[in-house]
Amino acid sequence: MRLPMKNPPACVSPRKIATLVTGLVLLCTAAFAADASAEGGALDAGIGSVDITPTEPVSLAGSPTPIKSTSISSRLYARALVLSDGKQKAVIVTLDTLKYPVEHSQRARQQIEKVTGIPVANIIICSSHTHRGPLWSYYTDQLVTPITDAVVQAVRDLSPCTLGMSKGRAEGVSECRRVIKDGHAWNRWQLKPDEQDKYPAEGPSDPDFDVLAVTAKDGRHKAIVYNFACHAANTRDLSVSADFPADVQQHVQKHLGYEVATLFLTGACGDINPIYSVRRNLFGEKLGGGIVQCLDKLDPISKPVLAMESREFQMPGRENPEFKEAEVARNWPGQLEHYRKAFADMKTREKPSYPYFITGLRIGNDFAIVTNANELFCSIGMSIKKQSPFKHTMTVEQTNGAHGYLPTAQAFEGGSYETWFGLHSYLTTKADEIIERESLDILTRLKKAP
Repeated sequence: MRLPMKNPPACVSPRKIATLVTGLVLLCTAAFAADASAEGGALDAGIGSVDITPTEPVSLAGSPTPIKSTSISSRLYARALVLSDGKQKAVIVTLDTLKYPVEHSQRARQQIEKVTGIPVANIIICSSHTHRGPLWSYYTDQLVTPITDAVVQAVRDLSPCTLGMSKGRAEGVSECRRVIKDGHAWNRWQLKPDEQDKYPAEGPSDPDFDVLAVTAKDGRHKAIVYNFACHAANTRDLSVSADFPADVQQHVQKHLGYEVATLFLTGACGDINPIYSVRRNLFGEKLGGGIVQCLDKLDPISKPVLAMESREFQMPGRENPEFKEAEVARNWPGQLEHYRKAFADMKTREKPSYPYFITGLRIGNDFAIVTNANELFCSIGMSIKKQSPFKHTMTVEQTNGAHGYLPTAQAFEGGSYETWFGLHSYLTTKADEIIERESLDILTRLKKAP
């Protein structure tokens, strides 16, 4: 039996029904396209940059004796990369300065949260450790405003981008600066030139680096983040300089033919220096050239969902500190009074423990960053990377604080100035074990995160 068709209500015409159906199809198509874009690896990324180059001659940090700048060879910046997956945002700030203490890092992160709404736990601020710039104390508000301004710029710059990752090697530019002579550790520059390569290195150097490339819709790279283990101490004159990260950026931009923000995340380099016997521009060519090669073989991050884990705890101080007068007199007699004063100054500031932050950031399934607040000896960083559950892991030091050198147990046995209790070395001798354990726990948790 054939049922009679009912006409639609008079208030809804067939044309309106067709229009509604068409609109619904378009909405479903747009939603599907958005899902497909997310599956294909798109998220929002923004870049901000504030010039922090001094306008006058300044005391250059990184030397035990005060020295003044006479020129500017490359500019200093606070740079920010903001990433958003639609659910949360992550902030990576790179800062061209020797170090940035915990209290100022906390102020800057809190200000960023106040202005942008991005939680403090999702913000990392990494110092490049350049030895050719002023300390934070040179700036009016200890760099809080420039850092915040860079992040605000980056938030306003957010636009859809894709991400890719790769690995590279830069050999022949860095080395372990500590060698063992007669059972004691010496820095190479403390020895005569003909002795500097005569003795075995105490530990390894790490020529490997990881790259994260952020690419805009037009196919141009919007930002390049890389992590390499070497002191930013390759500038050999009295100029203000961002050091080899500036040379790397110049090399990469020259090859690409356009400007791109390159963010240097300092690798575990407490005992790693540039090889000073090679020509200075080799560093930019080798590392910059390696990054260019990485850009040609990027693995896409297909599902760049963000996951963050921030951990705050108290790091114990040094056990029974003593002034190593005989050792200082042997290794660095000209600096005996400097280190005597550094010991006395630190004794007046000594605490049972110190606030410590470790932060982990996961992007997709195969890429992660884990940070610490020290000048971490290279073998510790290499061990964390080797045991990490991620294909690509950046072990980043000098981040969200500055607690000085963090030697290995072997290095404490060898001695030398990185181990001497003072303003630049005051944490427990077990700090290497604590940081490695906490870092790997964070990485494991991030790997399991949904």
